[in-house]
Amino acid sequence: MPQSARWAGTPSIKGRSESTRMALLTFSLVGLQLTWGIEMTYCTPYLLQLGLTKSRTSLVWIAGPLSGLVIQPLIGVIADRSRSKWGRRRPFMIGGSLVVACCLLVLGWTSEIVAVFVKDAEKAGRVTIALAVLSIYAVDFAINVVQACCRSLIVDTLPIPSQQAGSAWAGRMSAIGQLIGYVIGSIDTVSLFGATIGDTQFKQMTVIAALSLIIAVLVTSYSVKERVLITARDADDKAGAIQVMTQLMRTTMELPPRIQAICWAQFWAWIGWFPFLFYSTTWVGETYFRYEAPEGVTQSEDFLGEIGRVGSLSLVVFSSITFIGSVVLPFCVQPPDSKKSRFTPRPPPGIAALLKKITSIRPDLQMTWLLSHFVFTATMVFAPFARSRATATFLVAVCGIPWAVTSWAPFSFMGVEINKLTMNPPTSRNGPTMITSASIRNGTYYSDRNDDTELDVLRLNHRDADSDTDDEESASNIPSTGELAGIYLGVLNVYTTLPQFVGTFISWIVFSIFEPGVTKKDRSSQDSQWMNLDKDSPNAISICLFIGALCSLVAAEATRRLRYVP
Repeated sequence: MPQSARWAGTPSIKGRSESTRMALLTFSLVGLQLTWGIEMTYCTPYLLQLGLTKSRTSLVWIAGPLSGLVIQPLIGVIADRSRSKWGRRRPFMIGGSLVVACCLLVLGWTSEIVAVFVKDAEKAGRVTIALAVLSIYAVDFAINVVQACCRSLIVDTLPIPSQQAGSAWAGRMSAIGQLIGYVIGSIDTVSLFGATIGDTQFKQMTVIAALSLIIAVLVTSYSVKERVLITARDADDKAGAIQVMTQLMRTTMELPPRIQAICWAQFWAWIGWFPFLFYSTTWVGETYFRYEAPEGVTQSEDFLGEIGRVGSLSLVVFSSITFIGSVVLPFCVQPPDSKKSRFTPRPPPGIAALLKKITSIRPDLQMTWLLSHFVFTATMVFAPFARSRATATFLVAVCGIPWAVTSWAPFSFMGVEINKLTMNPPTSRNGPTMITSASIRNGTYYSDRNDDTELDVLRLNHRDADSDTDDEESASNIPSTGELAGIYLGVLNVYTTLPQFVGTFISWIVFSIFEPGVTKKDRSSQDSQWMNLDKDSPNAISICLFIGALCSLVAAEATRRLRYVP
């Protein structure tokens, strides 16, 4: 019989109220999302300004899905087995955030760093582009480490009835981070702060993002106490890099049916979300400067900052709607397996009466996710017809509703399914089976309910392994160690990042056909020539958004089928 894993301590969160504890647990996502938002807002126009064409810039964004595909599942497994006295997740969160901060500063001062070592102007331009791309890759890889552990920490710490609440709070904190980032991005920070933290908008935004991420991660790390892994299972002690990758592959290929269905719905949804998240700011700014901007505006010395501010203003509205949706929608939606749960979310007293009236007709989470796909599709199919900043801003803003659901629903489903794997152990050899690390590696399933051994199961009991209980109600409120939460959330991220490769390939084809672009040496003296301002030519980004909307219809069908998966 394999040696069971042994743990020490009890997970806890500082704070006297439930809301305070939830906020502190998910606060790291504020800095995380703010950093993502700044990268998605400024890096595309920044690379275009350096001299890359849109088709080549789209290939740079392979960094995101590549890092997510490799880093998140891998770091999930490594963190699952970490025996650090500080916990399994927090050391990776802090270390990853420090790396992200350093790379952001390098990205902001790329030209200055290159100028110190390279004196030839033409060669310096090429090296600057290379260093900028390398910095973006480093940021994406490091931030995926932080993101994987932040999400796993939520699953680790909360009991099953609180999984949806935890996911909802994560969505709210992400929306707050987005909102803060876009509000700051819409302000002329150079005029506000001067040149103390950089002489351009982009430089100052990288500094703000770096500081925000470090502070947010430190707040969560200080507020949450993890259960410490003292002794890993025998199989985990002997597992090396090859075994880890094998486990990742087998887990991805042999998922439980409902987790597999959730992952496929996520896959198709993210083919649509990828171009929206990475190009919407550039699209809104390009729409404005192509159809509405007065002459002379494009002569600005900081044209990149102008684009960022115009695009960020529309995303401020988007983030505001996302935040409102992330606060209100969880109270209006039935939680997963609500028939089995005794847990009822307590809304604020001010809106309790209103919510009570709609409780009887509120949709479940599956229907809410389904409707969000339709809303996104119905909005982005009109992207090619936008001819004003107001229209583009309206379309982007409406997408805040489905994005609020997308940031919450799949993680809520996954948190419940991960924990149900152990709350419903097998009753016989031919009956329902529990998916475990050993069963995934060896192709067999263990059942040892009569012995005093933990085996390779997802432990939901934070107490000592020797203590048992037959009380179902107590068991349902036992916090989860989420022993394999990292790997399952890593698999979900695989299905989130694979469609980004598809989206990148689609974007590359569209940009190559409709906007092949010009290189920096072919430009006129106008800095704005890196952007296509021809009113008669098609807007390639809007075409990418339209294709993404069609893919969201497939996600809607995949979500509909989720109801019929046992």
